[in-house]
Amino acid sequence: MAEGKNTVNVDRAEYDAMRDKIAALEADAPAPTDADGWWKTRPVSKEGWLWIAPEYFSRWRLFPRAFITMYIYLLWRVVEWFMALQAPVAEQAALVSVVVGAGAAWFGLYVNSTAGGTKKDS
Repeated sequence: MAEGKNTVNVDRAEYDAMRDKIAALEADAPAPTDADGWWKTRPVSKEGWLWIAPEYFSRWRLFPRAFITMYIYLLWRVVEWFMALQAPVAEQAALVSVVVGAGAAWFGLYVNSTAGGTKKDS
């Protein structure tokens, strides 16, 4: 039988003794308290809000909606600034053109995207 680096030969009685010693140490260990931190006192459950939240972020499309809302605000402020200029130069007009053009692409991506967990009907 070929033995690799990760192979350990232990007598069955010795293994049982080590296992019993570990169980005794775990039983004698003090229980974690709230002073240790909330992550140590709560068991890990895949039913908690941290496991469910990403699905709802995707389903409700919160990030795309937040980004499009911020873009609308940015566009509004840029247009207000541009209209307040007495004599705009080409560079200022180019900036407004880029912001408006980026908005068209942004809106197209937003409208054509779907929530991650949904299936499209064919």
